[in-house]
Amino acid sequence: MGFTVVENEIRNIWAPVNFANSSDTCYEGQIVASALTSSLPSGEGLVTMAAAAGHSDTTGMMVPFGVVIGGNDAAPTYNSTYKGMSIASVGSQANQLARDVRGNEGMYVKGDPQALVKVSVIGTNTILKGPIYHLAYGTAPLVYTNTSASTDGLTITTAAVAQTPIAYNVTWYCRSGANKGLYRVAYSTSTTSHTFYLGFPYDIAVGDTFVPIYLRVGTCKAQFDAESTYLEAQPAYATNDYVIDVLEIHAETAGAEYAIFKFNADQFCAYRA
Repeated sequence: MGFTVVENEIRNIWAPVNFANSSDTCYEGQIVASALTSSLPSGEGLVTMAAAAGHSDTTGMMVPFGVVIGGNDAAPTYNSTYKGMSIASVGSQANQLARDVRGNEGMYVKGDPQALVKVSVIGTNTILKGPIYHLAYGTAPLVYTNTSASTDGLTITTAAVAQTPIAYNVTWYCRSGANKGLYRVAYSTSTTSHTFYLGFPYDIAVGDTFVPIYLRVGTCKAQFDAESTYLEAQPAYATNDYVIDVLEIHAETAGAEYAIFKFNADQFCAYRA
């Protein structure tokens, strides 16, 4: 079920699901934003923050606003893809009045028939927990097998990874072998030879397995899926990324990989260059 707030939530509020000429859908655990054009708000309500466009999303210019934790449908719709509630906006009088709504709070009176979501509002110090998947919600990051022994622990050799790495932005977790349980950050950009300045402490043997996560502890580049419900394990982020500050990466369990992080303050600047 997507992202959750771990620490430093600002507050919970109710806000409309964006409607601008056509409907939008929000999902439980999704990171949402307020849509912006170059000078004015676009549409009414919250939208999916979506995958970044441009470095630090300088093309998309989305500003993280919060994480969806509920909606005002009396009978919530379960979404089997994102494993939680979903709610779609409506625009016309007839479609609004056809909705069966439950009580919300805040500035929107109870019984207002527009689609509303309850959002955990986030800021620069808010800590989030989010799953890490490969290309689709629920798909575990890929595991690679080392094919050449390394007696100094400085090189992993694998079949080509799915996306070209960025130097110092890929953390490798040892899933099996003498270094099982250990993490190291690679500096190379090769798709097959992954090299480290801080080596694994034990020899890397043929057959040892590793999981690459395209994040690192500290400030790094990251990418979300199109609905902002998970972190991409291997994004094609040569030119498109968000900047986040990672506190922890956990790749111990296949299919349950996750990161603890916060957004870098730069992502909250609506008119960043």
